[in-house]
Amino acid sequence: MADVIQFPGAGRAPAPGPRPAPADLDAMGERYIAYCEARDTPGREREAALLARAVADDSPKWLAEVARVEQLRQELADELNRLTGGVS
Repeated sequence: MADVIQFPGAGRAPAPGPRPAPADLDAMGERYIAYCEARDTPGREREAALLARAVADDSPKWLAEVARVEQLRQELADELNRLTGGVS
């Protein structure tokens, strides 16, 4: 079996229990756009205030998504580094 490439973590079962629902990035983006439009339109201050609270509630989800993508980027960089022998 020397021809088989071993991948770290391959074959392991996922953690038991419910998985967190992924953030709905499309809906979060739409809320932010709606907030920006309301903020920049005279007479929509009340709507802008409500949307600002909704956008603020989305902040932890955005931060979690950025952390997730950064972790994936780091994993890819590490694997590329391993495959190229540290030469980039």
